[in-house]
Formats: sequence, C-alpha cells, structure tokens
Amino acid sequence: MTIKNRFLISYFGGIVIASLSILTILCITFYIITGSIPTPKILYQSFTNQRSLSPEEEMAYVELRNIAKTEPDELLSTARYKELQKLDNQSLGVVIRQNDEIVYYSENLVEKSLIAHFPSFNTNNIETKGTIDNDGGFYRYMKFDFYYSDKSKGSILVLKKENSLLEFLTKWGFLIILLIVLISIAAMLLSTQLLRKTIIKPLENLGRVMSKMSDGDLEIKTPTIPTNTAKEVTELTQDFQSMQQALIASIKEQKNLENNRKELIASISHDLKTPMTSIIGYVEGLLDGVAESPEKREKYLKTIHSRSLALNKLIEELFLYSKLDAEAVPFYFERLQVVDFLSHIVEEFKLYTKNVQFIIQAHQDVYVNIDRLQMNRAISNLIENSMKFKKKNEALVIMIKVEVIDQKVQITIQDNGEGISALQLPYVFDHFYRGEEARTSTTGGSGLGLAIVKQIIEKHHGQVMIHSELNDGTTVVIVVDKA
Repeated sequence: MTIKNRFLISYFGGIVIASLSILTILCITFYIITGSIPTPKILYQSFTNQRSLSPEEEMAYVELRNIAKTEPDELLSTARYKELQKLDNQSLGVVIRQNDEIVYYSENLVEKSLIAHFPSFNTNNIETKGTIDNDGGFYRYMKFDFYYSDKSKGSILVLKKENSLLEFLTKWGFLIILLIVLISIAAMLLSTQLLRKTIIKPLENLGRVMSKMSDGDLEIKTPTIPTNTAKEVTELTQDFQSMQQALIASIKEQKNLENNRKELIASISHDLKTPMTSIIGYVEGLLDGVAESPEKREKYLKTIHSRSLALNKLIEELFLYSKLDAEAVPFYFERLQVVDFLSHIVEEFKLYTKNVQFIIQAHQDVYVNIDRLQMNRAISNLIENSMKFKKKNEALVIMIKVEVIDQKVQITIQDNGEGISALQLPYVFDHFYRGEEARTSTTGGSGLGLAIVKQIIEKHHGQVMIHSELNDGTTVVIVVDKA
C-alpha cells in the first residue's frame, strides 16, 4: 500500500473514530441521565423541553390561572387586555384562546403561527410546559386549560422567547454540522495535497533517481526539494546525495585501483625482466665460451652477481611494499628521543660513506612514538636517495633538522643533490616511478623507495611532503605527533 493511501486511510479513520467516540460518549451520558435510548425523536424532544419559567413569569402565570379558575369570562374583557399588554414590557407573551379562536395575543406574536402550533386542550392540565414555534422563533410556555361560563373551552399561554443561541442551533444545527463536515473534508484534502507536495512527491522523485542509478546512471542529479519539505525527507535526501557522491567516489577509486594494479603488474614485469635478461645473457656468454680469459670471466661473474643482488633487493622491496599495502606488517610503537634515533642512523651511514657530510639540528628533549625498525627504513631510504642522486662535481651535504610545531614534530631532510624536475615531482611517491629517462640508469633504484616511505609514515598517522627543483637539491618533510 502506498504512503498516500495510508495517509488517506489514517485521516478517514481518525475522523470516523473521533466521531463515533463522541457520539458514544453522548449516548451513554444521555442514557445515564434519562434512562432511555437516545433516538433522534427523543433527542429532539429532550432538546426542546426547556426549563421552568422565571419567578416573574411564574407570577404572571399564577395570576392568570387564578382568574381563569374563578372568573374565566373576565379574561375576555377589554380592561383585562390592557393589563395584559403591560406584560409585553417584561418580554413576556400572553395568548388567550376560546375554542379554536385566538381571542388575544401579544404584539410580538403571529396569530396564524399560534393557531397552527397551539398545544392541544387538556382538561386535566397534564402537560403544562413545553416549547412552541411562532413564525420561526422558539418560545417556552406554561399552559392552563379551563372552561368559560358558557362551557366553551379556554386556554391561556404565558410565553418567553427562547435563548437566541439555542434557537440558532435548533434551526441551523444541521447546516452547521454539514458545514463542519465540508470544512473537515476540505482541510483533509488540503493537508493531503500538502503532504503530497512535501513528502510523497520528493520520495517519488527520489525513487525515480534510484531507479536510474540502478540502471547505471550514477551522475544523475537529485531533484531540488521544496523549502517546506518534511525534516525527515530532507535528511533522507541529503543522506542519499551523500551516498551518491560516496558511491561515485568509490567507483572512481576502484577504477584507479584497477589502473594501478595494471600499472603495477606492468612495472613488476619490466623491472624483473631487465636484470633477468642481463643475467641470462652473461650466463649464456659464459656457456658459449665468449669469455675466453680469466679476467673476462671474472667480469662476467661480477656483473651476474651485481644484477642478482639488484634483483634480490627489488624482490625484497616489492615484498615489503605488498605487505605494507595489505597491512600485513606489524608496527610496534615506542617512545624514542628523536636526536638519539637520528644520530644512530647517521652513524651507520658514516661507517661506509666517506664523501658525505651530515648535519643534525635538533633539541635533545624531543620525543615521538614510532616503530624503530620501520622509521629507520624510511629515513634510510631518503638518505640513500640523496646519495644516489648527488651532484658529480660537488660534495654531498645532508642536513637533518627537527622542529616542534603545535604538538607536531617536523623532521626535515635536505640535500644539495641534483633535485627533481617540476614535471616529475608530483609522481615521486607513486610505486615504480623513477622518471622516464632513469628507467635504465645505473643508480640501482627500484622505484619503490619513496612509495615505501609514504606508506610507513602514513602508518604512523603522519604526513610526508617533498620540495625540490632541478639542480637545486631536494627537501623532504616528515610530520608526526609529539610524544
């Protein structure tokens, strides 16, 4: 069942239940008070059966009743008519009847209506109170029936005009109820239209967008929702738009990952094939007897050995990169003093490197939480890169500076080497990227060094940035949390 139909059923059900509940309460109350079942006829009679007259009305009625009992013919005298007219000033009405003829009635009454609605004669005066309609106006009355001296039937009525509100309700009650019902229906239709505009229509539009997205149209624009749309629908639309953007980004990321996978396979194939081809060529040369002298054979064997070492290092770095990418490398963080940690790394390089000057600028009391082994590997990779790409005619100087900025420790590694061109700089952290002209260089780079550095720093919840200009050195900045 649709939301629209559910709303309609809910509205109609609410109206019906409320109406029945009110009617039931009124019927039970009426039954408790009167002891009878409230049929339409009984309800009308009860509604028109009014309270007793006021003391003034009662006195006028008693006076006329006494005259009717003792001297009924006096009621027909002209002098008595003049006295009766005084009652008009008290908003009372008097009617005197002889047989079927109205012999006297107050000025504000209509004779024809009195004749039509005059209560029946009753010698025993059983029903002396009630309500009478006179030309559309309701009057409550007290009646007394008697006989004139000539044995003709006589009646007197003392009337008081009914309350205007009660008269209005009695006369126009049905139309008022009908008007209320029509207004309720109109309000329901207006409310339904408003709900359709602010809830149903936006949901229908959202459903159409979902259908088109399921058909592959992910870039479809979500229709603009009205400003007075229900809060829940607005939040649902916003959540859907966020989901749509996330889905689009996810698919783009998936495509990028697929492209990276293809590039990775191509790069692995290239980088493994190159040293393998070289090794196979030298081995075949030895087998074919190309290397005739001991010196040449030794050269071939040294070349095979160096290519094998390079191949083995490539495989190790590739294995490490894959494990880092798959989050299969455990990290053991410990609180270390940065200066001591960096000094230890520099001392290791000084053991087998004589032509490099190391400068460390740092405070002794700076601590960080890092994995000693993995951070050592990252710093070492950066220093090795500086050593591989140093200038041929200038001594290499590597400056390592440590600064504390807003609870962050910034480790800067700066060299005066060859630098990196502006075209290559954005891609240096990509795996297997070494620059097109460096693909066959003799530096021994695998193209994975900086990619591994980036992964290690990110595992430390840090950042790594690089700044460089061709022939003007390179600066690498590592930022981690202070311990």
